[in-house]
Amino acid sequence: MQSDDKSGVPLLTTSPGQAGLAPDVSKGRQPGPPLHKAPYPWSGQQSCFDSLGQALPCAGSGQDGQYQPGRPWPEPRFTLPGADFVLDRLTGLVWPRDAGCAVWPLSWDAARAWVDARNRDGFLGYADWRLPRRRELLSLTSLAHARPALPPGAPFTGLFQHWHWTSTPSAVNPGDYWRIHLEGGRMFPGHGQGEHMVLPVRGESWLLPESPQHAALTRQPWPQPRFEGLGQGVLDRLTGCVWSAGVFPQEGEATWQEALDAAKRMPDWRLPTIWELESLVDTSRARPALSPGHPFGKELGGMWSSTSSGYDPAWAWVLYYDKGAVGVGYKPGKHFKYILIRK
Repeated sequence: MQSDDKSGVPLLTTSPGQAGLAPDVSKGRQPGPPLHKAPYPWSGQQSCFDSLGQALPCAGSGQDGQYQPGRPWPEPRFTLPGADFVLDRLTGLVWPRDAGCAVWPLSWDAARAWVDARNRDGFLGYADWRLPRRRELLSLTSLAHARPALPPGAPFTGLFQHWHWTSTPSAVNPGDYWRIHLEGGRMFPGHGQGEHMVLPVRGESWLLPESPQHAALTRQPWPQPRFEGLGQGVLDRLTGCVWSAGVFPQEGEATWQEALDAAKRMPDWRLPTIWELESLVDTSRARPALSPGHPFGKELGGMWSSTSSGYDPAWAWVLYYDKGAVGVGYKPGKHFKYILIRK
């Protein structure tokens, strides 16, 4: 592996004998699923930005806005099957139109009790409401937008742009559950005694299972082993994505632009989007939040994505693999490492 004397960022090459990525890991496979069948949504990002948050042309940028991977949003994204409901046509999930229907922030136990009580009452004519799982609530967001972090034209009323509970427990600490902040889209665990907003959901979707336990409960596949070595690349058999067999740079961290530039020097590879990074997470695990057999080592922190923040495009989305959290990092800072995904 070569290093750039100025940045310390690896100069990725396609030399078969060098450490890093092999030039042909696909062995004739078509890497990744077709967009219309991708097991994760498009992020919503159509624009590209430099490290100071200034807009720039997407062509050749290597950013999320250039490739726009993930399952495309239908047009329109949302419909109103009744005055009280919002159907998300991307996932098939149904949400109350009044996003403030729970009125007050609640602890996690109180949130579950509130949903149970609404089901006994036949809330809005139905008795199968539940707290959303973390990927379900995250799928409702647009990580390219903020205030709120929802797709443009989302027809909700009464939305409080703050933390919202999910039903997904966090493996980081006992009693922690995942929450999503609907002002900017961040996703972090919090203790169940905290008080946050509640947005219930109905229905099922095509979204990935979040853990082996969730897959068994919903009768969805969870391949064993999850990862398969392909030369110096690794196939995630759950998603069909092919990943670099390692984390870069090998020593220290990189800025966001250094990560993008290093990916450009590696033909057929790119910096992944935040949804692609999130698809690797196994919520039943922490430190790291990844299934056994992953190729990324034991000491994992934040990883840069190619997706700029909708709140401030001088920041980019980061996946914190110790927890499985989705946050942001300041692009000019040398704070994070990166992995690559096959184009």
